[in-house]
Amino acid sequence: MVNKKNPELLENGLSNILRQNLEKYFDSHNDDVVPPGLYNRVIGVVEQVMFEVTLEHVSGNCLRAAKILGINRNTLRKKIAKEKSGDIHN
Repeated sequence: MVNKKNPELLENGLSNILRQNLEKYFDSHNDDVVPPGLYNRVIGVVEQVMFEVTLEHVSGNCLRAAKILGINRNTLRKKIAKEKSGDIHN
């Protein structure tokens, strides 16, 4: 279980999970060319999960979620709107 008072545990865990999954991703391509756009795909997935879980934690309160995320409420709303429109990569 993650210690809520120690964000380094969360960061290290996320880093390890991301590293393992990226290594599996590259291994699955062997010597084949990896499709372009990896950065946007990864960031899009990370943002989507982070927003969903944070909003669930605060019962959908965008102001509280934005504060936890350290972003402006309007930025959060714009990103959620992009996600709903299917344009989560930009």
